[in-house]
Amino acid sequence: MELESLTRALGVSGFEEEVRRLILGAVKDGEVDEFGNVLTKTGKSKVAFVAHMDEVGLLVTSIEEDGRLKFRKVGGVDDRILPGSSVVLYGDGFKVEGVIGVAPPHFQQQQQQVSWQDLYIDIGAASRQEAESMGIGPMTPAAFSRRYSNMGKFVSATALDDRAGCWVLLEAYRRAAATYVWTVQEEVGLMGARALSRRLDVSYVVVVDTMACCHPNWTGGVKPGNGPVLRLFDNYGAYNNKLAKKVLEVAKRRGIPIQIGSGGGGTDAGAFFAAGIPAVAIGILTKYSHSPVEMAHKDDLKHAVELVVALAEELA
Repeated sequence: MELESLTRALGVSGFEEEVRRLILGAVKDGEVDEFGNVLTKTGKSKVAFVAHMDEVGLLVTSIEEDGRLKFRKVGGVDDRILPGSSVVLYGDGFKVEGVIGVAPPHFQQQQQQVSWQDLYIDIGAASRQEAESMGIGPMTPAAFSRRYSNMGKFVSATALDDRAGCWVLLEAYRRAAATYVWTVQEEVGLMGARALSRRLDVSYVVVVDTMACCHPNWTGGVKPGNGPVLRLFDNYGAYNNKLAKKVLEVAKRRGIPIQIGSGGGGTDAGAFFAAGIPAVAIGILTKYSHSPVEMAHKDDLKHAVELVVALAEELA
């Protein structure tokens, strides 16, 4: 499956059905648990590879009388990217385009700091009834409008976090036997991984996720294009050092470029580690994380696939 197809699917946390449907169509014997996670197991491997299907976005909370939509943020969305953004609202059988407008500079005597709580989504409806007739209501998700572009050695797209990891797992699935897992609701507290962690029968977990790039204090000297990052520490703490050493040994033995760094935020690895399963995270460096224009280096994507395949073969 092409990475572009995965990034074009809409999957705000809790509403990942489009992404899940694509993944189920690409794997054999995929199972969906009661929380919406997708699992498939080939062979008797002791290692599970995990990526999350969901993305940050917005959720409609109410409809004003004039048809504008009030919303809340889902996951870590920076208020600064919202004014002027375009979104897609979606649900069973419908998709509706919307924009988040802001007062033009003609009407502002000085530049104003805008909070998300001051903003609305405009779908071109003139009344609450018209908005409702389009299928919109409270709890309707809104994803940032899709884009995908090849930019030199980079790809820039909406929702690379974490469709890049989803794609890496699908590519590895075709080449190496292991347990592969695609989780829900990572962006709102690792919820899918937490639900799954206490009943996943494996010895190790390797999470593949994007990693915000780059800041010398947070991430160290890592750079896009120099390989995936073994993410040893983030806001959830340190991960399993013994497993991390095995990952480094495999990468060195196979000649796969790999970097070492730490990250902000967290990954699903935290949920598995807390449940007693040795876990580490492999990061794909991504510029402009949690925005509609995320960017990842194509070589890092390729080498992440190679690393997952090697680990599936050697940690089996």
